[in-house]
Amino acid sequence: MDNLLVLSGYQIKLLLRNVKSVILGFTLPIAMFFIFSNLLSGYTVDGQMALTNLLVPAYIPIIIVNGVMVIFGQNFIVYKEQGNLLKFKLLGISGLTVSASLYIATFIFQLVASLVLVVFASVLKNISIPFENVPNVIIVFLIINMYQFAITYFLTAFINKSVTYQSVSLLIFYFQIFLGGLTFPPEMFPTFLKNLVYLFNPIIYGLTMMRGVWSTNDSVLDYPKEIMILVGVSIVLITLGMAIQKKLKK
Repeated sequence: MDNLLVLSGYQIKLLLRNVKSVILGFTLPIAMFFIFSNLLSGYTVDGQMALTNLLVPAYIPIIIVNGVMVIFGQNFIVYKEQGNLLKFKLLGISGLTVSASLYIATFIFQLVASLVLVVFASVLKNISIPFENVPNVIIVFLIINMYQFAITYFLTAFINKSVTYQSVSLLIFYFQIFLGGLTFPPEMFPTFLKNLVYLFNPIIYGLTMMRGVWSTNDSVLDYPKEIMILVGVSIVLITLGMAIQKKLKK
C-alpha cells in the first residue's frame, strides 16, 4: 500500500509535467462548452430542456475518455516499451502496483478537470449542479471509467509501440466524442446515423445515463439496459485482452 501511495504521488507529478496533456485535458471541454453553449443557446430538447443544460453531462465523459484511454493508455505503453515495468519489478514493485498508480493519477486528473468544467459552466451560464444526486453521478462516472479501461486494456494487449498506440487511441477518442453524442447532441443526428451510433458506439449509453442523473436527478437504477451494455462490452473486451496476452506469451 505504501508503494502504491508513493508511486501515485510520483505519477501525478510526472503527469503535471506533461504540459500538452494537462492543457488539452483542462481546456478542451471548457473551450467546447464555451463555444457550443453559445451556438446552441435557445435550442431545446423535446421543447422542454435547454440543450445548454445537457452539455456538462456530455463533456464529463470526454474528460474520462481522454484521461483513461489517451493519457493512462499512452503512459502505460511507454512504460512497457521502455522496460520500466521490469525495472520496478526488480525493485520488488509489481506491474499491477505500477499500473494502479498510473490509473490513480489519471483518475485524480479526471476529477479535478471535471470539477473545473462544472465550476466554469456554473459561473458562465449558471448551470445548476445536482448536489443531491452526486452519488448517482459518481456511479455513472465509475461505469464510464470501467468501459474506457476495458478499451484501453484490450488495445494494450496487442499494441506495444507508443507511436502506434497514440494513433489508434486518438482515432477511437475522436470517434467516441464526435460520433457518440458527446460533442454534438444525438438529437441533432439524422435517424440512420443515430441508429448506427447506438449499435457501434456504446459510449452513448454512458452519455444517456450521465444526462439522466445530472439533468433530471434520475437514479442509476433507472438505466438497467445501459448498465448491462457497458458492463457486458467491458467484460468482453477485457476477456479478449487477456486471451490475446496469453496467446502472445506462448
